[in-house]
Amino acid sequence: MPWADRSLPPERDDDPPPTTPAPLDALEAERRALIAQVRRGVNSKRQRQLVHQIAALTLAILKGTGR
Repeated sequence: MPWADRSLPPERDDDPPPTTPAPLDALEAERRALIAQVRRGVNSKRQRQLVHQIAALTLAILKGTGR
């Protein structure tokens, strides 16, 4: 084996560790969970709160900054 080959760093045998989910993925998951709770045609305080939470999450996702 030539000296140039021996001087190179060894190659990695394993894959890099999986990345953790991005904060935006968590926001999108929370948004989907809230959307599942919305009932069309129901006008209650809880439903309005859900819609406002979904709107806030949507804006945070679009801005890409998190909350």
